Amino acid sequence: MFDLPSVLIANIIRCGYSGGFTLRDVKFNVNEGEILLITGRSGSGKTTLVRAVTGTMRALDGYVEGEVYLCGRSIKNADPEDIYKCLTYIPQEPWYAIIGYTVYAEICHILALEGYICSEVEFAISNLSHLANRLTYTLSAGETQRVLWSEALLKKNKLLVLDEPLVYLDKNAKSYIKNVIEKALGEDVGILLVDHDPLFWENLEPQLIYLRDGRVIYYGKWSRSIVEQYSTKTSTQRERRISKGVYAELRNVWFKYPGGDYVLKNIDMTIEKGVLTAIVGPNGSGKTTLLKLASGVLKPSRGIIVRHGTAIYIPENPLLYFTMPTPREELLLASRGDELKMLDIAEYFNIKGILDQPLAKLSSGERRRVALASAYLSGFDAYFIDEPTGGLDYESTSLVLSVLEELAERDKAVVIATHDERAVNKSDLTMRLELKNHELKSMSIQG
Repeated sequence: MFDLPSVLIANIIRCGYSGGFTLRDVKFNVNEGEILLITGRSGSGKTTLVRAVTGTMRALDGYVEGEVYLCGRSIKNADPEDIYKCLTYIPQEPWYAIIGYTVYAEICHILALEGYICSEVEFAISNLSHLANRLTYTLSAGETQRVLWSEALLKKNKLLVLDEPLVYLDKNAKSYIKNVIEKALGEDVGILLVDHDPLFWENLEPQLIYLRDGRVIYYGKWSRSIVEQYSTKTSTQRERRISKGVYAELRNVWFKYPGGDYVLKNIDMTIEKGVLTAIVGPNGSGKTTLLKLASGVLKPSRGIIVRHGTAIYIPENPLLYFTMPTPREELLLASRGDELKMLDIAEYFNIKGILDQPLAKLSSGERRRVALASAYLSGFDAYFIDEPTGGLDYESTSLVLSVLEELAERDKAVVIATHDERAVNKSDLTMRLELKNHELKSMSIQG
C-alpha cells in the first residue's frame, strides 16, 4: 500500500503569544483521507495549535517558530490565497468566520470565490434556503455553524480544520456532521479536528493528540484505553431542588427580528428562583432569543414579561460580555475593587494563572469561566447563560456546573440554553422549544 500525500505537516518548536501562553514541541502530519483528533483540557493549547497551522496567529500578535506545510507549501512563503485554496477552517467561535450581512450574501460570496454565479437554485443546494433572508447577526451559533458547513462543502478543499465543530449543534446536526466528515475522508480530504469528546469519533479510528499545559502527552492511534486514561467523567448524580418563588413570568410572548418571521410564538413560561432550568431544542428553535427576552436584552414583539430583580445574560460568545481587557480588570470591576475577594473567586474558578493575559488571547473555555466568575461576583438575582459548557473539557464542565448549582441553591434563578446532556442532567427543570412552530411545547421535571 502506498502512503497517501500529506496535506499538512507541522514541526513546531514553539508558538504562542508574547508574554502569554506558549505551546512547545509539536510534530505531526495529516495525510489525504486521514483524520487527526486533537483533544485535552481547556487552556491546554488546542486552539493555539489550530491558529499556528492555519496561518492565523499573526492576526492575534502571535508567533510560530518551526515549519508548517500546507498542501506542500510552507505557510511562511504562502499567500493568503494559497492557504484559502488548500484548507477550509471553521473556528470554535463561528461568528468570526461570517462576513455577509445576510445568509444569502454569505453563501453567494463563497460561490463567487469559487467562480460560480449565485442564483436561487444554487443557493437551495446548500439546504439553507429557509435562512436566505436572515441577517447573519441574528443567527444562533448552531445556525452559524450550519452556514459555515455549507460553505465548506461548496469549497471542496483538500484539508478541513475544525475547532470544536459540535459545540453548538443538536443531536441530529451532530450525526449529519459526522456523516459529512466520513464522506470527506472517503474523498481523500485530510481532516484536523479539535474536540473535547474523543469518544464521539471512535468509529472513525482517528490519529490522536492529547495536549496538556502546552505540550503533547500522547500522539498515536485512537484507543479507548488512552481516552479513558486521560478523561475524567462528570458525575450526573444530584438532588432535585425546589422552587423558592417566582423570578419572572412570560405571558403570550412573541418575537421576530427585523425583516423576518416570528422566531418565538405564544410563549408562556414561569422562571423559578432556586431552580436550575435548561432550555433545549433543535438549532434555530429560538433558545438564544428566549434567554435574551427573559433577561431583558430584547423586548417582545407581542406579550408581557414581568421580572422581580436584576438579571445578567452571558452570550455564546463571551467576548461580547466583557468590558475590560484582562480577567484581572474585569473581575476587579465586578468585585468593586475588592482584590482579596477577586483573588478568591479567581482561584475558585481556576483562572488565577491567566489574570493578566488579554481576554482576546484566551481559549474559549477560559473566557467562559472568566465571564461566569465576573457574573458570580456581581451578585445578580437571575443568570441567563447561553451554552455554559460549550468548548469545555470534563473537568472544567464539572466546575461550571457546580457553580450553576450553587447559584440555584442560593435561591438565584438560573436558566441555561444547551445541547450538552451533562448540563441537562444537572438541571431541575427542562423546557423544550420545537423548531416547527417555535413554541414551548413540553416541560419536564428532572427527578
